[in-house]
Amino acid sequence: MKQLALSIAAFACLAPGLALALTDTEPLTMVYEEAPAPAARPNGPPPQQRMAMVQACTMYLPKIADARTNPSYAGNSTFILASMGASPLFVQSAKSGDGVAWTRGALTSSFQSYGFRVAEGAPATAEEPRKVAANVGLRLAHAWSAGLNLVSHVVLNVSYATPGGEITRQYHGMGTRINWNGGNGEFMAVLNLGMDEALRSFATDAALLCDGKAIDPS
Repeated sequence: MKQLALSIAAFACLAPGLALALTDTEPLTMVYEEAPAPAARPNGPPPQQRMAMVQACTMYLPKIADARTNPSYAGNSTFILASMGASPLFVQSAKSGDGVAWTRGALTSSFQSYGFRVAEGAPATAEEPRKVAANVGLRLAHAWSAGLNLVSHVVLNVSYATPGGEITRQYHGMGTRINWNGGNGEFMAVLNLGMDEALRSFATDAALLCDGKAIDPS
């Protein structure tokens, strides 16, 4: 009984913070921001920086689509008191903003960082050297609370147009960060981390195609 009382008291203390968190009316901004560079650790290896993968290669994006099953939502926050079992006391959905704008901003920013020139639309000529053309669909953008952390899963469906025919790939990215008050900004930040990881794999394959190399079509 004492533990239950303490848990209820803790929930009461957290309630003001929950009031400032997700709402049914305010969607996530769906604005992409690159993750900050990791800090160096004492006596540890130097942090891995984002490096250019290609030179003089253009990434053409004829189509960017929101292919999510439910594009209106991008996850949820769940509050569970351990002393009361596994039943959640509080669940709040994360309302999604514009998934296409978010994906477009992420593609443009990240691929430029990786050394690509980025252009929306199809290539002007088939003979243009060092180019990649890909249709991109945002298949999943989901973030959720997990204990004291937030976790995200982002999936991109990509169809490359190559001289040998269409190649389709699916790129997954996971993100995690500390959850302070379950605010919209924190959910957006962890979604951006998931997007970063998915785009890193996407850019790696695109760089191979720019160099005329094969990628795994699965």
